[in-house]
Amino acid sequence: MVQRSETAMFTIERMSPAGWTAEIECKTEFRAFLNARTKCMATGQVYRVITGDGDVACVITLEECRRQCQAR
Repeated sequence: MVQRSETAMFTIERMSPAGWTAEIECKTEFRAFLNARTKCMATGQVYRVITGDGDVACVITLEECRRQCQAR
């Protein structure tokens, strides 16, 4: 079930065995990125952010999250 916001513009999707599954929608790309990165770090699964036009804004992997966190 996707959590929807009335003015959502970005959707967070998780890679599942059946393909990409929508999880939550956010108003801003930054909020969507932060939520997707948090989910990735918590679950170890791959997430992506989709724009309102259906374009992929970013793909977030655990390896990338770990690299970013160590680059302080």
